[in-house]
Amino acid sequence: MVLVAFWQCNTGISLQKNTATLNAMWGILFTILLILYMGLRPISGNYFGDTSNYAKGFYDMQHSGKPFEWQWEGEWLFYNLMNWFAKNVGDVHIFFLFCATIYTGCLWLAMLRIFKNYYYIPFLVILGMFTFWSYGVNGVRNGMGASVVILAMTYVNRIPVMLVLCFIATGIHKSCYLMIAAGALAWFIKNSYLYLVGWITSIGVSYAVGGRIQSFLAKYVSLGDDRFSSYLTGSGMIGEKLQIAMVFRWDFLLYSALGVFVGYYFIFRRNFKDEYYHWIYNTFLITNAFWVLVIRAIYSNRFAQLSWFIMPIVLIYPFMKQRFWQNHEKMLGAALLLFYAFSFYYNILK
Repeated sequence: MVLVAFWQCNTGISLQKNTATLNAMWGILFTILLILYMGLRPISGNYFGDTSNYAKGFYDMQHSGKPFEWQWEGEWLFYNLMNWFAKNVGDVHIFFLFCATIYTGCLWLAMLRIFKNYYYIPFLVILGMFTFWSYGVNGVRNGMGASVVILAMTYVNRIPVMLVLCFIATGIHKSCYLMIAAGALAWFIKNSYLYLVGWITSIGVSYAVGGRIQSFLAKYVSLGDDRFSSYLTGSGMIGEKLQIAMVFRWDFLLYSALGVFVGYYFIFRRNFKDEYYHWIYNTFLITNAFWVLVIRAIYSNRFAQLSWFIMPIVLIYPFMKQRFWQNHEKMLGAALLLFYAFSFYYNILK
């Protein structure tokens, strides 16, 4: 799909109305196929990470003998949805299909709302991010919640809808509070230069005293459960095959820097004046700077992903909204390959 889109860009037809219409139709079909493929996956911890743990929780609820009761504690919405499906549907695959629909469907709808009939290439950039698949089958709650936040960020002209979607997202996964807080801060303080300097500063601070920052956050910021502190300190992880080592992740930092540089180039070098893009870029910088400060945490990709969910929009938005070069389509195709290169390396070659 990336290569076909690259060919369309190099032949100059990618942004033509007829091509965009055909791509949009294929995008709908592929989204349905992807949801089915992702949602009806086998229950396997070896291949799909926490899928087996979610399935175990589902079966425990199903056989608990307790009637369905609504609760408001913790990640209340996800718990209530799982409990309802366990008690009333009984098939864990239907529940995972529902989760995949929310995760992928919200991203598809968000791109459609932002880019209208030209959503296909931006959506392809999202599908090509190297963590897209893992957050549909492993970090399920995180993926669902973040997708709802991304959808919420498209309702800038309908604030009540945005707030309701943000409320829903926090009920799915509490990490969404960080995305929402970052978006709120960027909404009122719009100076992109300030956030860019803050992001650069966070690298030096993290490299010098990042361990102390993580210890402080683990001790004084609980977020209502023990997972946050255990990720920061590595406690309770002994004996597990750790997904991420507690080291300074230069590779992930380089990946994040791609989004930082693209936003910097278009805003500061090409003087791209788009208030919505500035807001998205600033939100990305805030969430990514937080991750940089705790970059040594166990599963630090789970913190990084809060910003990586926003990064595809940062990368592709200017290309779709304004022509910057005489051979704009060819530049778009080259950018598409570049954005996908890390995914190809990390998920296939490595």
